[in-house]
Amino acid sequence: MLSPRMRLAEAFYYAFARRLWTLCLAFFFSATPFSQAQTSAPAEKNGVTDQAGLSSSKTTRVADDEATRAVPEPSITSGTKRPGSAIEQSDTPQLSNHSFFQNVVRHSPKTTKDKFHWGPALVQGTSMSLFAHAWRAAWDPSLRYDLAHKPFFNDWFASYPGYDMSRWNDGDDFIVNDVGHPLGGAALGRVYLQNDDASWVQISKTRQYWGSRLKALAWMAVWSTQFEIGPLSETAFGNQGGWTYVNGCGTALSCLQHPEYGPPTNNTGWTDFIMTPVVGLLWILGEDTADRYIVTPIARQHHILGRGILGTALEPSRSFASMFAGHAPWHLPAPENNFTYNAVPRPPKQENPNRPLKRYELGAGYANISLPVVKSECGVCRQNNSGFGSNFTFNFTRNIGLDDSVNLLPAQSGSRGMVEGLFGMRLGERFEHWGIFGKVRPGFIYYQEAMPGLGGDQSTSLTRFAWDFGGIVEIYPNRRSSLRFDVGTTMVRYLSDHPDPRMSQLGDLRSNQYYVNQGNFQIASSYTYRF
Repeated sequence: MLSPRMRLAEAFYYAFARRLWTLCLAFFFSATPFSQAQTSAPAEKNGVTDQAGLSSSKTTRVADDEATRAVPEPSITSGTKRPGSAIEQSDTPQLSNHSFFQNVVRHSPKTTKDKFHWGPALVQGTSMSLFAHAWRAAWDPSLRYDLAHKPFFNDWFASYPGYDMSRWNDGDDFIVNDVGHPLGGAALGRVYLQNDDASWVQISKTRQYWGSRLKALAWMAVWSTQFEIGPLSETAFGNQGGWTYVNGCGTALSCLQHPEYGPPTNNTGWTDFIMTPVVGLLWILGEDTADRYIVTPIARQHHILGRGILGTALEPSRSFASMFAGHAPWHLPAPENNFTYNAVPRPPKQENPNRPLKRYELGAGYANISLPVVKSECGVCRQNNSGFGSNFTFNFTRNIGLDDSVNLLPAQSGSRGMVEGLFGMRLGERFEHWGIFGKVRPGFIYYQEAMPGLGGDQSTSLTRFAWDFGGIVEIYPNRRSSLRFDVGTTMVRYLSDHPDPRMSQLGDLRSNQYYVNQGNFQIASSYTYRF
């Protein structure tokens, strides 16, 4: 007689014989529970963990208490058996031959004091807000125009008096206000939950679950308010409230003659302040429900299908927040509920004891930048300006650090003196005797004499905003010294002689100033002392 497994294989063959890719996919999902069964921890009597490593209805706090006992996991490669473990089952040796994952490492349970991790939470929330603005800039040409050609700080603060809080709707459509913004709020709520040790609880009637979700609601309310009116807000980046437009038409007066586009708006109202956190909480509750009743039951048998595919698709806010914590989208907040498939773990990178990382670097050297300057014989003309300066670096790691420099360019060849200050970050790779880095440094250039723009014909002293983009090569002759060489372009914002041609005809509180950006080649070399 045929064994049940042979009958199952024969049935799969006849069902999928003409669809080879379906056969492979079915075999892949069928093999997944086998690999989990041979690596899962033994089922505890209190039901905290199950065979798939997923939390049950009891809280993670209980699992953490159990974790303090440091019970060792059975090895998947040894023949050691332990009473009650999955390896002790009679058919395990045969199943292990069919597993795709022969080296599945189960994370050890963490211990917790129900602590909220403020540092990672603030970094993740800030990173998520910056990503949202980068996404807006990628798809919104008006935002890119404002950032490139308008005075940032002036227009930011000029936009607040235009806020109209006597209405609910801000002019955006349903998808933006009632779907997109709440989803973003839910992702921010997940940032709170994944940084609160006591928040990983399946949906239930317990006080711990609802208390954590109400705290997440308050967290979402604070961050959504910040996104509207704070330093990383749509008021700062985009100047909502500062100019009026007709959604779908534009800023021309003729748009008022097309009522099919709706009334004019300046993108302010109560909707984003209320809908983002409230509907965001409902979004989290819906995902928690799907996780308990759909994802988790399937993940117990098919970890890839359940947690990897359905968990990522049905819980988008959790997946999004997980990536900003540096994890895979299907990662769960409690480490004991995750499996990592690594055949050979990477050994930690060892620090060379003979060349330890020096946190501080202070140097001095030569700088040269090509800039337009005011000269008596040519008016405004470009020349290479040489000077001297200093640089300071604080290294967070061997690869990333703060990088600042101040350069003094004295009067030369008929031009007046200038001062340049650049303050930013550098990222790269440091080897034993040399290193290479990329740098992005915002800053300023102060001119003792320059043309002011906007039609002014009298030169004056002024300060212009600048960005430095480029690379750094360092040579390390010994432990305390380095020779540094910089090359790049310094983007300088120049106020033009004409006003902004794209001011809104329907109402605009912003400045009419229009800036142009021009690249200026710059090189520098310096000797740096490291300590």
